[in-house]
Amino acid sequence: MATSSNAQAQIDLHRELAPRYAYRYSFPFSRLFQQDWHAEMISHVPKDSGRILDLGCGTGFFLAELEEQHPGSVGLDISHDMLKVSGEYVPGARLVTGDAERLPFKPGSFDVVFCKGSLHHTRDHVGFLTHCRNALGDDGVLIMSEPCNDNPLIRAARALLYRRSPHFDVGDQGFTRKGIVSLCEQAGFEVTRVKKYGVFAYVFAGFPDHIGILRLLPGNALLTRLFLGLDRVLCALPGLSLLGFHVVVVGRPRR
Repeated sequence: MATSSNAQAQIDLHRELAPRYAYRYSFPFSRLFQQDWHAEMISHVPKDSGRILDLGCGTGFFLAELEEQHPGSVGLDISHDMLKVSGEYVPGARLVTGDAERLPFKPGSFDVVFCKGSLHHTRDHVGFLTHCRNALGDDGVLIMSEPCNDNPLIRAARALLYRRSPHFDVGDQGFTRKGIVSLCEQAGFEVTRVKKYGVFAYVFAGFPDHIGILRLLPGNALLTRLFLGLDRVLCALPGLSLLGFHVVVVGRPRR
């Protein structure tokens, strides 16, 4: 099967990023932030779910925590280099090298599909989400977390970063809350939950390979916990939730 130009671009990009991702998650304060983010996403999994796919699992840090609570989860990523790192963190995990826009699974194979920062790496967003819907059973759940561009300052900063940094693809983009809900609905989902995630902890603890100030400060784990608590308050308030860097979306296939 031919590889699309975007798919090949993502393979090439993430071949270079795989060691960087491992470095990013090597700091205890960064892992603390990631664990909180992962816990937020996993909290939306229905109790009776058994078949779970981490779509775009990358280096496997989310998959490792998912595997602890839901053994037998499957991780798929287009980058074999990412999956080699993932295999170190999730020994024995079921890992699949594949294109998220051409899922190699039978329809209805999963109860839950997770997408943590995967959608914005694709170009046919509705097509990607349609594949997610097809991979789910009738009572399945899609749980996503994607970059949010509701705040014009965040949108401008993200656009500049994507253009200037070699660690991003200029074609990647964030989404507005309204926009990502519309994409899900076009793909046949009924959106049941939308919430913002990440402000100060996202900026200072989430990406020490880009913003490394917490690496230099004593008590950085305590500072991260304080940021996480503050972020929860900010993201829960209608006006201040505009500060959120990510949007978490939960949806079910529309009947």
